Amino acid sequence: MSTSSEPVISDRVAESPEKLRTLLRRMMTIREFEHLGEREFRNGLIRGYYHSYAGQEAVGVGFIEAMDLTRDYIVDHYRDHGHCLAVGLDAVNIYAELFGRRAGVSKGKGGSMHMYNQEKHFLGGDGIVGGGISVATGVGLALKRMGKGGLCVCFFGDGALDTGTFHESLNMASLWDVPIVYICINNQFSMGTRLDRHSSLTQLVDRAAGYGMATEQIDGQDIGVTLAAAERIFAGVRERQRPVFIEALTYRYQGHGIHDKPHNYRTPEEEDPWIHRDPLLILGQRLIEEKIMTGEQIEAMRQEVAAELEAKVEAAKQSPAPEDRELYEDVTL
Repeated sequence: MSTSSEPVISDRVAESPEKLRTLLRRMMTIREFEHLGEREFRNGLIRGYYHSYAGQEAVGVGFIEAMDLTRDYIVDHYRDHGHCLAVGLDAVNIYAELFGRRAGVSKGKGGSMHMYNQEKHFLGGDGIVGGGISVATGVGLALKRMGKGGLCVCFFGDGALDTGTFHESLNMASLWDVPIVYICINNQFSMGTRLDRHSSLTQLVDRAAGYGMATEQIDGQDIGVTLAAAERIFAGVRERQRPVFIEALTYRYQGHGIHDKPHNYRTPEEEDPWIHRDPLLILGQRLIEEKIMTGEQIEAMRQEVAAELEAKVEAAKQSPAPEDRELYEDVTL
């Protein structure tokens, strides 16, 4: 790992053909899930807001695949649907949460930004930019004191680095040797503001290196890269019991949220290179080149995934809404 400002691009992981097919299906499921979720938002079934994870699948799937969810924990940000799928939660329950139904992962009370599941050690999304960073630091400190080798993974966007809690938390984690991996999903925009307009340092690893922790910048578009980096970094954190900061370079294909219009602040010429490095396209091309799957088989998989998710949308719609009395349950006074 590096503490310099020079990007460190990890090697691809060598995985079995079956594992690569599984990773493709997992990322494909997230992409198709988001397409249907946005459709149901526009149909009026989802209230509040909707933040799509489309384009960033290789980050969440790669890092979560390398975790040991019997002892590791995740603290997330508001773009959390894809991570819920990656830890193994059923899309029926995630859709039900989006629809405000009782079968939802948070019993229909959390909605898009506040998914939670104790069994999967998924400690929730957070509607506040950078809001989960201090929570995750506390979780990491608790895991250190438990002494079972667990670590905490905290996901957030580049805009979270402009919050005070980011700096306070990283200083504390480095000072107290907290086993935590901070993963900045740098999708190039803080809401609608380009990185170089809100950060004087555009190599975000430099901002974390100032706290004396190891940092690494990786290609967040390639699942082989993210998985290889995750396996190596997690092993190091467990051994050294020290925090690490990761800047995963990726791109947000949709706007910040469903009502955002990205064509107001970026051009097709800017978007085109990133679209040609779509995480699904990169892995799909690798599978074709290594003669693991054909293009026709990949498209058949996509259609199968889309059909399965359509059925899960319909099943989620059948779940009843919470009763009025449930408003007072699961609340700590």
